[in-house]
Amino acid sequence: ASPSAAATTPTAAASPSPSPSPSSRPSPTTPGPLLFGVLEAKGTANAYTWNTVAIAGLDGYARAKTTFIPMPVPDVGCMGAILPQSAYVAAGRVYFADGKGVVRSLSPTGQVTKVATFPMTSSQQMLSFAVSPKGDRLLGTVLTIPPKWITCTGAKPVGALTLDVYSSLSGGTSTLLYRQSLNDANKVMALTGWDAVGPSGTFPAAWASQGGGPASTLGLPVRIDAGTGKVLRQISDPNVCQVWEIAATGDFACLKPLITNASGTYSDTVSVRRAAGSELWAFTLTSDDPTVYDPQLAPDEAHVSVGINAATEVVARSGTRIKIGFYPGGWLDSSTLIGGLVDPLNPNPNMAYVRLSAPGTVISLGFPGRFVGTVQT
Repeated sequence: ASPSAAATTPTAAASPSPSPSPSSRPSPTTPGPLLFGVLEAKGTANAYTWNTVAIAGLDGYARAKTTFIPMPVPDVGCMGAILPQSAYVAAGRVYFADGKGVVRSLSPTGQVTKVATFPMTSSQQMLSFAVSPKGDRLLGTVLTIPPKWITCTGAKPVGALTLDVYSSLSGGTSTLLYRQSLNDANKVMALTGWDAVGPSGTFPAAWASQGGGPASTLGLPVRIDAGTGKVLRQISDPNVCQVWEIAATGDFACLKPLITNASGTYSDTVSVRRAAGSELWAFTLTSDDPTVYDPQLAPDEAHVSVGINAATEVVARSGTRIKIGFYPGGWLDSSTLIGGLVDPLNPNPNMAYVRLSAPGTVISLGFPGRFVGTVQT
């Protein structure tokens, strides 16, 4: 979810003459200290049909870029498809998948390398994948959906979903680990990442909704076995603490069940936990609005950004709280958030960043896109 109110904080431009995309700018001779991966939709009818990947700096300039065949959007029937995330950062590169199931990597120097292929042969298929932190191993899933499988009348769907799960070494040939024929929409597994503990995913995965939408990691987070591609366990019982953000260490941020107070206000508790589940620290937000969402854990695991009342707060383990003027897509480092400027008249607003040292200054990068992750060089 994203806020519905426009940002009221001052906005600065990242450069004197920003252009619509980092990928159209010449690279400066001196790169910035922070680089990040970004997906862009260039010349597409849908603002979320990603077909370009770039590695850019906080000056708004692209160090590297490449285009690719966008993912197909299956016709699932009386709902819209929710496509899995199609790009990740690992081992100093951005790994991205195209509409044919080919996964490639982009380096900050512009090198594009083919690393795996997970066979996609139909526009009725959706791909999810995960890359190990070293970039040497990958898992992939290909979900095949019969056309108009979800009926508007509630009638039983005709045919079955097919889920193929693959494993691949970087640069090698993919191996089919197993195939499932599924008659239940709630039995679909999707991959969402790979941290120090191992692969993660969602089961059940949210692969369709009334409106559909861009890439999503909605669903019940689970651990996946790196060797078999099978679901091992839930990361956390959602009735105890609902997982939102998983750090590179495997530690995670989650939301405990909402408490309605006698005064008519609401209390939401955000918990930061070790990968095994023990609590590291927590904080409670009290509000007259029950909408608290998307706690995102900083790399130092001592800060969490959280959406509340159509705004964003950053809460530190020390107890300090800072309000920032836009909705973040993630942390660049433990003192910098990046995301999209909030503009109700623009469905795909420009990317921007804000430093915790100057929370009232939102710096526009001059181009729209989706943050993928920080590229460590």
